Amino acid sequence: MTSEQIFKNAKWIECTGSDAPLFRKSFNAVKGEKAEIIICGLGFFKLFINGRKVSDDLLVPNATCYSERDLSKLTFPLNDKMSFRIYCMKYDVTDYLCDGENTLAVMLGNGYYNQVSRHAEGSVTFGTPKLCFILEKESGNVISDESTLSHKGFVTYNNLYNGEKHDYTLYPQGFKLNGYSGEGFGESTVIPAPESEYLIQFSPADKVIRTVKPVLLKEEDGKKLYDIGENTAGYAVFKCKEKGKLIKVNYAEEIYETRPYYGIQLEEGYQEEQFITDGTDREYIPHFTWHGFRYFTVNADVEPLRVDVVHTDCPVTSSFECDNKVLNWLYDAYIRTQLANIHCCIPSDCPHRERLGYTGDGQLCGETVMMLFDCKEIYRKWLYDVADCQCKVSGHIQHTAPLMGGGGGPSGWGGAIVEVPMKFYKTYGDKDLLDEFFPKMLHFLDYLESRSDNGLVWREEKDGWCLGDWCPPPDNSIIIPESYVNTCLYVTFMYQTLEAAEILGRQSEAAHLSERIERVKKAINVAYFSSGNHNFVGDVQGANSLALRIGLGDERTVQNTVNKYNDLGMFDTGIIATEALIGYLFEIGESQLAFDLLSNEKEISFDYMARNGATTIWENWLGRDSRNHPMFGAVTKYLFMYLLGIRQPKGSAGYEKVIVSPCLVNGMDRAKGHITTEKGVVSVEYEKKGRLAEIKVFADPKIEAVFEFGGKEIPFNGENTFTVELGE
Repeated sequence: MTSEQIFKNAKWIECTGSDAPLFRKSFNAVKGEKAEIIICGLGFFKLFINGRKVSDDLLVPNATCYSERDLSKLTFPLNDKMSFRIYCMKYDVTDYLCDGENTLAVMLGNGYYNQVSRHAEGSVTFGTPKLCFILEKESGNVISDESTLSHKGFVTYNNLYNGEKHDYTLYPQGFKLNGYSGEGFGESTVIPAPESEYLIQFSPADKVIRTVKPVLLKEEDGKKLYDIGENTAGYAVFKCKEKGKLIKVNYAEEIYETRPYYGIQLEEGYQEEQFITDGTDREYIPHFTWHGFRYFTVNADVEPLRVDVVHTDCPVTSSFECDNKVLNWLYDAYIRTQLANIHCCIPSDCPHRERLGYTGDGQLCGETVMMLFDCKEIYRKWLYDVADCQCKVSGHIQHTAPLMGGGGGPSGWGGAIVEVPMKFYKTYGDKDLLDEFFPKMLHFLDYLESRSDNGLVWREEKDGWCLGDWCPPPDNSIIIPESYVNTCLYVTFMYQTLEAAEILGRQSEAAHLSERIERVKKAINVAYFSSGNHNFVGDVQGANSLALRIGLGDERTVQNTVNKYNDLGMFDTGIIATEALIGYLFEIGESQLAFDLLSNEKEISFDYMARNGATTIWENWLGRDSRNHPMFGAVTKYLFMYLLGIRQPKGSAGYEKVIVSPCLVNGMDRAKGHITTEKGVVSVEYEKKGRLAEIKVFADPKIEAVFEFGGKEIPFNGENTFTVELGE
């Protein structure tokens, strides 16, 4: 839809010279009359009617590739021809209206829309904040136009990354209410509508999900240092009855240099808030951002009320608990990490430094998120972000979606256009979305072919990154060849696209991929397989697992891989090979080894993060850089798929059918957990008792369920208990 189709005769407006303006418009209404508003404030807005905030939504509308803009200031400039969309919010406001005069008020801020300064990936702006609305009611419509009054506002600085500065001595008291004098307000400036596709937002918004009570750690140098006991996303909330006082807050995810390396620290001007108070009873909070943190400092004479945890409304629909402390930590830390990294329906890499929808992180964790959370509309929205970022000419997929800069690689990042629609279909059974994305998948595969020489993917865009894997230990030195990783993933995506073609009955469109797969696999063998030791590039950083998963290698390759990790007893892999290695080991029945790696207590392990105080998953195995990145947590799905044994049979989708076949490994004698599927809950609980194990299973009656153990398959419905004999 166009702006005119959504907003009819309403006009887009701005307040010249302000990136955090206030707007107000008075109108007459009849109490109880049906009223609905469609509104879009770019970047983020807050809407009030008669002083009441409309909805508990925050940070709306959800961020997108809003419209055409100058990409030259990105770290890696691009010339891709993309698509654009803008989401508009629709609210029923019937209950907000009163008889006679009413007042509509809006606050605007930059959000992702107007970024002129940030710490990573270059700056990008779509323009200054702007507003459009139409309030439709029985007694006549109310629209945004030049008669809507505007004010430069009291927020003197707002930056998604750096924070905000508020001067409440500039706050126009009562501007949200009827009878305001209008002091400081003038006519708004009418501007052209951004050229884009306009849609009503269907995906959830950010909200205050829960609150945390901060604990005072120490007081020195006129500041108090607080700890909230976990790394999360949100902000502290303050009150102050003193007028004209400066409250200064700084946020950090780590503060102790004695821990290995350290993450985002307290830094002047970064993740910082400043409030000049007005002596009222208001709560002081940022309006257009959040922070990624565990610790914060504030003036010694100011006390926080609480900490609000803020992220996209994404309910956790799973549980996991066992008698292994490392796996318990992994599940809990992954849940916390992933939630802190979903804002504006964008699965991000971190909640502080980049805050971007990296296609690498998003595709790597996609299946895990869909399995453990209620995130169907979140990932549907993000898939359209990925699609909008696909170059209409070349088929290239950028490294972040919505495109906000950033580096990555052609397959491990761009492959989101294949990987995520397939996992979306497998999780939700949505064939229509898969059908819509199928041509985009083919276009991307042709892009990878165009970046190949002699069957191997060697390059991406000029002057950009061409990563293979990322963040291997111990110091991020990537030894595994980029071309090897990208080409193995290329084959994976071709197999997935062939499967999609079969599901959709579009085999003729993908028939050429079968020949291409064999040609590319042969090229991988020629370039990277050693017939002497039967390894791919020496199995450096998990290389064998990438080839084995696409049907390359032989029995010696499998045995080499098993022997290596039995001897090593810990990870040596980056984000892509870690998921591939654990998945492959479980798939071939090496469940004990997969469990041993996941729960290992050596240096390169999840235990290392846990015993060094982490409450979220680190960007790097040893703690360098960010302490809140979900990517290594992609393996969390295997706790459910194999250790609890909840899997879909081959060819099934949407959890219409389920096989429950838990892997009973040494070192874990008790476990329980559940997932919530499109068809209902599936849960497993077991406990070993000597030579036997009692396994309680439940599957919603709408699911066709089978219990499988020791080569036997037993159909079941609802709740059942099975007693099995353990092997040697």
